[in-house]
Amino acid sequence: MRRLSRYARAALALLALCAFIPLILPRPWRTTNDVTTGRSREYPDLQDRHYAAPLRETLAAAEAAARDIRRWRVVRTDTTAHTLHVEIRTAIPLFTDELTARVAPEGPGHRHSRVNIRSRSRIGRGDLGENARHIRALQRAMDARLPRMTSP
Repeated sequence: MRRLSRYARAALALLALCAFIPLILPRPWRTTNDVTTGRSREYPDLQDRHYAAPLRETLAAAEAAARDIRRWRVVRTDTTAHTLHVEIRTAIPLFTDELTARVAPEGPGHRHSRVNIRSRSRIGRGDLGENARHIRALQRAMDARLPRMTSP
């Protein structure tokens, strides 16, 4: 029997590894490509954020935060619908994800606001946790800009 070359053995090892990667990835990463705060059971920790700031100020902070994040491009800020639309180029150049942040007024006199965020992949079934990371990145950036409320 003929021995395999070192390159052939390396190629077979890589192929075997690729076959087992889906089995070792956390389940949400394999089957989820659309994550929304407060609605995605795969990520119960991702909830809407409540800020002690009026709607317009919160939307402006969301836009400024998104502009500061690398590989994010603000597509549109709709001041009538109180939404922010962002395109995110992933680390893999062929993929682009979409993020939408919706701001709603809350509290007496609408002095506070609630931010709901949805991030989704344009293609593919699983996102390797990327959409959840997008949401967390925007929430962290907004938390640095606005006073957060612990309860609505």
